[in-house]
Amino acid sequence: MYAKVMKSQYLKSALLLLIMVATVFSETPSYQLLTFPFSTRAAAMGGTRAVDPSGNLDIQGNPADASFVESIQVQAGYVNHIVGIRGYSTAGVLPMERHRLTGELIYFDYGLFDKTDIFGNTQSTFDYHELAAALGYAFKFSEAIRLGGRVGRFQRVADASSHGEFYYDLGAVYHKELDSLTFGVYLASAKLGESEEPFPTQLRIGSSKRLSHLPLRLNLEGIYGFDELLRFSLGSEILIHPSFNVRLGINSNRFDLQTGVTEADFIAGASAGFSIAWQGIYIESATQSFGAAGWISQISLTYRL
Repeated sequence: MYAKVMKSQYLKSALLLLIMVATVFSETPSYQLLTFPFSTRAAAMGGTRAVDPSGNLDIQGNPADASFVESIQVQAGYVNHIVGIRGYSTAGVLPMERHRLTGELIYFDYGLFDKTDIFGNTQSTFDYHELAAALGYAFKFSEAIRLGGRVGRFQRVADASSHGEFYYDLGAVYHKELDSLTFGVYLASAKLGESEEPFPTQLRIGSSKRLSHLPLRLNLEGIYGFDELLRFSLGSEILIHPSFNVRLGINSNRFDLQTGVTEADFIAGASAGFSIAWQGIYIESATQSFGAAGWISQISLTYRL
């Protein structure tokens, strides 16, 4: 009987965690790591991940975007999430003529949770974390078309329980150099094989345009998720200086998080950030609002060889 109570308390604690995270993301209460924009640029620009012609490595973005990278890059990032969650990422890209090889390692640490008995006394603690490792490939198919793909392994660990699955991403980009008009299609987190839980597969279709007479780039993107909901995101990048950009964005999280209190979630989906380039070092920062749920900040550091 005691063992059953312990198990029940364990499951309740884990369920509470997943509900809190699912409330923030409006996604399946598992695989949260696969839906979060670890690309700091994307996070600052409303979460737009279908197109990134900046030439900087885009973690968990459209794999075809790696074809814009011109030199060897290594990147590390940190996410200060809500409710004590911490995210870490590292990635790299290796250019070889028309081809690009990429690697990513991403980690979410949800912290420690208590196991209690029937009287509410803490007996022990357990940790919960998610990890994803992926390898990608991108190439320039023609002057206007770029293609890419990524295969990864997702692993979730809660106490002594572990669950892992393989997934893949596919992407294509159409880019015209003369008018800086770019279109992208990105199938994200498609499962390889059977999955016991709903998988967070998304189809992202977006465009990116550098305006002719203004120092401004606009990104517009539509996202169709596994839950059969259509979302949108809009991002802007103000090109103040070749070494300094300011980014602003908005997405439909406000409507996803509405709980009847409009004021509490009014700015949900808003985001902002900046980038600084200096002697091969690229620093990016982003802050995202999830309304009443709180704010999320992240930073990344990229070194271009």
